[in-house]
Amino acid sequence: MARQSFSEHEVEQRRAGILEAAMTLFESGGLEAVSFRKVAAVLGCSYAAPYRYFPGKDALLVAMRAQAFRWMEREMLAAIRPQDPPRQRLRSLAEAFIRAGVGRPQRYALMFFGLTEGAGGPRSLELAAAKRDALDVCTRTVEAAQAAGELKLAVDPLTASHLFWAGAHGLVSLEVAGQLVMGRSLDELVPPMVRTLMQGLEDPQGLLLRQGRS
Repeated sequence: MARQSFSEHEVEQRRAGILEAAMTLFESGGLEAVSFRKVAAVLGCSYAAPYRYFPGKDALLVAMRAQAFRWMEREMLAAIRPQDPPRQRLRSLAEAFIRAGVGRPQRYALMFFGLTEGAGGPRSLELAAAKRDALDVCTRTVEAAQAAGELKLAVDPLTASHLFWAGAHGLVSLEVAGQLVMGRSLDELVPPMVRTLMQGLEDPQGLLLRQGRS
């Protein structure tokens, strides 16, 4: 019997369903809980069906990592209100990153797992694009604040984005690990952390501008 063919849209729908089922398994039981057999059981399909979309578990896990970065991208975009000043958008973005990571720590951790990606393969490229696009939300927000004159940077916007990400990641990691027990809670630390980062990135004396003219 010939294998049923699907349209491109149907293929994407089935692939998304497999990823969602795998992510549900992962968030409830970690990597050990993710297998094609269990994914098939969740979806009510044959054991072999997921192999039409992913050649093996490694490819599935790389796609799940890409999905995690896309999730974080959506969380940050949803927090940015176009009517807010760019500087406020930057605060909202950082807060959204931290809340999302703390709220779904398993999914967040998946973003940073050291898994084999298969250099140059389509899944590797998919993951690289998801990483780039997630960070780009921050970079564009930094650039908007700079263009509006609300943020005078001492570094370039991409470097600023990396530093923002690193600071937010630190708070998420401490909270998830249960280490914020020394007199300051996450709610108390998020606002001053964002303010401190923004102040540290600024070039209030215009040193970079003067150096560029010299």
